Formats: sequence, C-alpha cells, structure tokens
Amino acid sequence: MKFFHSTVFISLVLIGINPVIGQEYQNDIHKAYYDSLKAMDYNRALPFLGKQAYKNGYDIQLPYGVSAIYFTQTQEINITNTKIGFNGGAKADLSDFIVFGPTIATTHAVTFRPDIWVFPFLNIYGVIGGGTTQTDVTLLEPIGFETQQNFDADSYGLGITLAGKVGPIVVIWDNNYNFVDVEAIVEPVPAFNSSLRLGHNFIDPKKPDRMLTAWVGTFYQQINSDTKGSIPISSVFPSIGTGDNIQRLRDWANDLPPAQKVIANQIIDKLEDYGEGADIGNTEIDYELNKEVAAPFNLLLGAQYQLNKHWMYRVELGVFGKRSQFLLNANYRF
Repeated sequence: MKFFHSTVFISLVLIGINPVIGQEYQNDIHKAYYDSLKAMDYNRALPFLGKQAYKNGYDIQLPYGVSAIYFTQTQEINITNTKIGFNGGAKADLSDFIVFGPTIATTHAVTFRPDIWVFPFLNIYGVIGGGTTQTDVTLLEPIGFETQQNFDADSYGLGITLAGKVGPIVVIWDNNYNFVDVEAIVEPVPAFNSSLRLGHNFIDPKKPDRMLTAWVGTFYQQINSDTKGSIPISSVFPSIGTGDNIQRLRDWANDLPPAQKVIANQIIDKLEDYGEGADIGNTEIDYELNKEVAAPFNLLLGAQYQLNKHWMYRVELGVFGKRSQFLLNANYRF
C-alpha cells in the first residue's frame, strides 16, 4: 500500500562523507605537502577557522560541494494501529481485528545534495530527490492475502555532519531530518536519521591529497508514526475474487462491534461488486496508521576514494537487522 512507501524512501538522504584530514607525515613527500599547508595564505570566508586549520597543518575539505547519489534499501515495517474509513466517512479502529504479516518495503532513488563546510568539522547540507517504491504487504486476518504496490515518491530534507579525527581514527556523526511526499498520503511524512561511523584514512604515498577512507558504523532511523491517506479499493485488492473470500469477510464482519461492522460491510459490498466485474469507480478506503520500522538500527560498512581535493567516490552497504542498503555517491568540491 502507498502508506508504507515513505517509511523506506526517507532513508535515501544518507549522503557523502568528507572527513577532516589530520597531519600524517609518512614520508618526505607528505612532510613537504603539509608544510605547504602551513604556509598557505587562505583567503576564503568558509569554512570559519579554515585559515587557522591550515596554519596548523590540517588538510581540510574545499568548502562547497555537490553530490549525485544512487540509493536502494529494503526493510521490514510494523503496523501497530489501524483505523479504516470508506469514501470520506468516519473511521473506525480495526487494530484488534486486522492482523498484518511481514511488510517489506523496497526503495530505489536518485538524489542531489549540495553542502557547505561551515567550520572544518561542521558540514550542513540539503537533499532533494526522487525514485520508486515497492511494498509487499501480507494480510493474515480477516483473510490471507498478499498484494504488491508500486509508486513514485519525492524527498527533501536538511542535515548536519560533524567530522574529525581522534588519533588515527576518523569519526563522522551525521544527522538529518527528511520529508517524503507520496501521492496517497495527505501530508509529507517526516523522519529522523542518525548515523555514526568510525574509520581510517589510507593516504597515497606519492599524492597526499589522494586517499582511501574505510569505515564501520551504525545507522538509526525513526519515522513519524501517524500516517493518513486514501487508496482505491482496486489498488488494495486487485484480485480479491468472489465466493469463499467474500463469505469469510462477511463472517468476520458479523463479529465486529457496530461501528466497525458498518464500515467493514460497506467495503465488502464494493469488493463483491468489483470481484463480479462491476464498475465501482474511484471507490476509496481511507486510513490512519501507526507504523514503525521493525529494526531501527543496522550496521554500516563503507569506503570513500578521494581522487584529489575536487573528486570523491563513495560506496556503502547496510547489513544485519531487518534492513539492507546499498549506496553509490560521486561528490565534487570547489
């Protein structure tokens, strides 16, 4: 269903990491390079304290950057509360009478990310993107039923990254707040994402501005639990059929409290008409859901190759838990 799509798409805002580089005198070439940083007459306004960083021999990132990112993710979603209505009418709480099985959501997205280093250790960025979502929903009660939904979605957000070094260890802490706009949802769905990465720079012996950074980390996601929207019956139940399925729904509805029974029978009547081939027009089911990711945390494994001060390329995998991710990122700085 469409209301599940935003829970995955929000994660596409994970973006490129550009850690601060400290002094690493591995050979005479490195020493000459870092000595030249100390002698640099840095005259840019950003990042603040940039001149002081160079004077102390730190090789910091160029202040402005743009990234192109491809992102895909699969994760499990839990539905904890369900209210259902019919064609704009009152909604009834069916949480105790509808049982969902595993709900798996998959996202493919391309995003654009401009960013600025405000301080040598502090980066702020924006994200805008679009992509597709696929959700596989399993209904256990009142009938066993599986459906797959595919839709487009747009995303936009803001974030902040803190990055630096503790001895030989690169530390990157990223946080962002993102909104996802899916057609079936009344309002864009907000989400908070946070990730912590610990890594190490492997600097080219002959080119100190060229390096590979590898890291391990963890990713946390929290989504807004309240989602409202509407979806056509024909999209939810494209092959409900007639006969036994409809009769099981009737038997289930007969045991519901009065308010729930009225709404359930309205929907069942339309399902029966649809299963018999009647034109039911744009008959819609209205919903309010509380949802959560089944596993808020998972493990990150990644690496970034810095070709020079302008071009950087990143790959990252998210594994374990009930979420898997894959990300490719090309970043240009100026």
